[in-house]
Amino acid sequence: MKSIREYFKSRRLFMFLAFTLYCAAFFVFEICFFVSGGYAALFATISLLLVFAVICSILAHRGKDYLFCPKCGSDKIVQKTLFGIPAVIHDECPECHEKIDLAKPVNKD
Repeated sequence: MKSIREYFKSRRLFMFLAFTLYCAAFFVFEICFFVSGGYAALFATISLLLVFAVICSILAHRGKDYLFCPKCGSDKIVQKTLFGIPAVIHDECPECHEKIDLAKPVNKD
């Protein structure tokens, strides 16, 4: 099994990638207003970007189940940015002040 730190890094990667793909899809959507033709290609591009963004969002959501304190169950060990992307993981729980081994596999808790 992966460790808590590995789940944190993969969740951060997938969420950042999904956010980037959503922004790219919005940018291509905005281009639709400025071009006179080629709507089929733009629609296909937007569709692919959104499909990959949704897949990344689903994969990121699956990793959320392992980012908590093993003692008290608090999910506040992960500090998030404005868009909900994980920024920092703490090795001490802010609620119960228990030291957390982030390198230990999650099935060994």
